[in-house]
Amino acid sequence: MKNNTHINREEFSNTGFWKLLDNPKIVLWLIVLLFILYFLPYFIKGENVFIPQFDNLDQMSYLGHFDGRFQGHFFLSDKMEEYYLPGMEPVFRLAVLSIPKIFWLLGFFWGYVVNEFFYRLLAFIGFYLLLNRYLMKGVPRIFPALISIAYVYLPFWSQGGLSVSGLPLLALILMNIYHKKDILLSYILLLVYILYSGFFLTGIFVMAIFGMLIIIRFFCRLSYKRLIRPLLMMTVIYIAVNYSYFLINFIYKIPTNRSDIQILSKSLAEVWNDLFWGYFITSHTHAPSFHQYLLLPVAIISGIFIFRSRTFSFRKLTLRLIGFIILSSMLFAIYRFEPVNAWYTNMGIGFDYSRLFFLNPPLWYILAGIGIMYFYSNFDQKKLVLIISLLVLIAQITINYYNSSYKTGTETPTYREIISEKQFAEISEYLNEHEPRFDKFETRIGCVGFQPSVANFNGFKTLGAYCPIYPLHLKQTFMEILEGEMEKNSRLKLYMDRWGSQLYLFDDQIFIRMLDQKYLRNNLSEITCDLNTAKLKELGVDYLFCTAKVTNAHEKKLREVYREKNPFNYYRFFIYAIE
Repeated sequence: MKNNTHINREEFSNTGFWKLLDNPKIVLWLIVLLFILYFLPYFIKGENVFIPQFDNLDQMSYLGHFDGRFQGHFFLSDKMEEYYLPGMEPVFRLAVLSIPKIFWLLGFFWGYVVNEFFYRLLAFIGFYLLLNRYLMKGVPRIFPALISIAYVYLPFWSQGGLSVSGLPLLALILMNIYHKKDILLSYILLLVYILYSGFFLTGIFVMAIFGMLIIIRFFCRLSYKRLIRPLLMMTVIYIAVNYSYFLINFIYKIPTNRSDIQILSKSLAEVWNDLFWGYFITSHTHAPSFHQYLLLPVAIISGIFIFRSRTFSFRKLTLRLIGFIILSSMLFAIYRFEPVNAWYTNMGIGFDYSRLFFLNPPLWYILAGIGIMYFYSNFDQKKLVLIISLLVLIAQITINYYNSSYKTGTETPTYREIISEKQFAEISEYLNEHEPRFDKFETRIGCVGFQPSVANFNGFKTLGAYCPIYPLHLKQTFMEILEGEMEKNSRLKLYMDRWGSQLYLFDDQIFIRMLDQKYLRNNLSEITCDLNTAKLKELGVDYLFCTAKVTNAHEKKLREVYREKNPFNYYRFFIYAIE
């Protein structure tokens, strides 16, 4: 075994093996084919693909989609129409100034697909250049390419854009600025990252780490001045594009639901076993990495060798990355430790600092790249190292593909089923003919047992929506409406007390199952409604769209006006007028 970090590119330059793995044209065509493979379900099946409902389709109205098109507002205006939460101050309905809003002009579905392609392409380019230029220089090009493909195959949270997926791109940008490479292009890409990522999701953590790095380098008398300008740029632009949040909290000072949120706390044993080890070995729902199968063992094995090495140039970086993963996992767990959780909640800040954990996914893939770099540069059996590395990366790509694109093409319910435009159009036509007081664009409905965003997308005004941030007085209103249902279901009451970002007309039985209409159709034919219908009427709700028959309709002064008779429709609707 050699003990050096220098790689001689000439070593395999005359062999077919090297040429195959390092040929730019072959690598490019392979990447193109893998991108086509990933997006194939969208083009073969169109709207008959699976798109997650939670934190995706349930947020369509919050994103500004109404009556099938994007109608979001970027600035305060008297013309801002309210269609999902009456009584909500207009400032809460301002759209964040971001790149995905451009894609929404294509409609939600194709806007979603274009968004998926665009941020994944930028993420791939950023990761590949970071690895090829700074971390895996001299290793055959196929390896940084496959690591980057494996990473962009992860099922990222689409609405997050570059928040997590673009972290390697951001690292590349900052490295370029620090080393005075491609300065103009780097600042343009930095602007793109800012406009294409979430400030409260990852931006604030990146800036905090960035600021700490500058302070540390200042006290250690190391170069730091080149890093100040990009940090200032991020700060100013993030505040500008998220100005509505700062208006709400610092100018208007409107109490919001965020100050009332309390994550379910756990004991010390649960924190240690379930959270620290659980999330260190696996990952978070919104920031999956699937590192537990292959990348974790690779990081451990290569980490041991690298730790023992004194000459490997990336030794300190490896130890810091592993240390950060451990630290962020600990903070994620401590955030949910009962005493800490209670103390932090009482402060009323409403900011989830445990999202520092969202920075972890790219680190596992960077560690894999560094591990390949180490073994390739220090072992004589280079071909064996390359073959093993290829097998590991192909397996990781397969794992990530199965958990993302494969599920897009095979899982149900499909996007078309959930939206059910034809079914809603038939309902609208029927009510127009048989209900004189019904006006699709004026009448407000309540949605029991399904997502209000679906009704909004089909042009109905609702009482109810998914809102990450809204006025606290609206939560109090919904608590009054749901009082009877919460008395029957302690879990529902706990959910509303401690979180409540979903302001829905929950039924105590449908509460957990509302995302699975086929289950409701087959297993829950009737419900007892204990919503405060008088309060609903006071808020302008004239009709309830329910996905199960209400057995006490007469008692609640509900008159049945429509019953779904087509067994092939996705939703089984019983529609009641509130008398």
